[in-house]
Amino acid sequence: MFRWDKMNVNELGFLWYLQSSSNMINLLLKYLSETSEDTDLRNILNEIYEISTYQEQEATQLLSEEGYKDTPFFREDDIYSSSTKLFSDQLILEILKHITGNGLRALAVQYVELTDYKVKNFYKKLLIDVIQLDLSLLKLLNDKDLLQNNSFSYKKADERDGKLFKVASTQQRPLNAVELANMFSALQCNNVGIALCTGFSEVVEDMDTKKFILEGKKLAFYQSASLSDIYRENGIPTTTGLEAHVNKVKESPFSDKLMANLIMFLNPVSITSLQNAVVSSYKMDHIDSLKELIKMIENYSEKGLKLLIRKNWFNEPPVSNWSHK
Repeated sequence: MFRWDKMNVNELGFLWYLQSSSNMINLLLKYLSETSEDTDLRNILNEIYEISTYQEQEATQLLSEEGYKDTPFFREDDIYSSSTKLFSDQLILEILKHITGNGLRALAVQYVELTDYKVKNFYKKLLIDVIQLDLSLLKLLNDKDLLQNNSFSYKKADERDGKLFKVASTQQRPLNAVELANMFSALQCNNVGIALCTGFSEVVEDMDTKKFILEGKKLAFYQSASLSDIYRENGIPTTTGLEAHVNKVKESPFSDKLMANLIMFLNPVSITSLQNAVVSSYKMDHIDSLKELIKMIENYSEKGLKLLIRKNWFNEPPVSNWSHK
């Protein structure tokens, strides 16, 4: 028999993160659904919105049962104009793939740490649903010939000249498939980041927030260029240019508070991919370059956190009632 004990800090923290992030993403999804033109895209947007709404409501209910009650941090009035089409349908698809992948990664990592049966079962259902969504998005991108997946040649280990220790000591070797995959994920993350920052910087009203978003655009450009250089040095082509799918609009579709928090929410995704690339690489110059990119994102996140706190836009998570001073 399973024991139905009170939730521990893992369940409380992960459910709060799920509830608060869903609350924010749901508004973005609702806006994207109302501005998308392609029927297939609108259908899958509605599916994602339905699942995201369910996870917000269920997480809120589970937290409420534990005595933790909270009001939504973002509301309908954070959508200023639901008819202003800031992003093309192609860019919406890329944003959805990015958000779905981030959600799937977060759910999987959190799932293994859960010990409450009811919460774990809830996460199991979400994982199954989001995996299916990810597959549907992949199929849609492929069907519309929008999948950014460049092929590359490779050699098996037993076909290479020399031994690993010799290659590692001289550093004269190409990318391996594991670091290539992780860096590609980071590259795609930054490509989406460039497009989001481009769009948000055009419509944001608060000057401090505009400065922060423009700095994010510059950082994403630098990260994308640095990763592309590593690829090109190893004979692998890359594609960029999603910012070209941002429309010129006169009216802001979102509140400054929502845009700043969306940037901060997506910011850690690239760090995770870069960290995985670091531990999978045997080449010191790659490792040093990737660590420097990670440090830049960390510094940018710190600036973003200070901005949110200063503007009173920071949704503070639950804290313990005791701390070591």
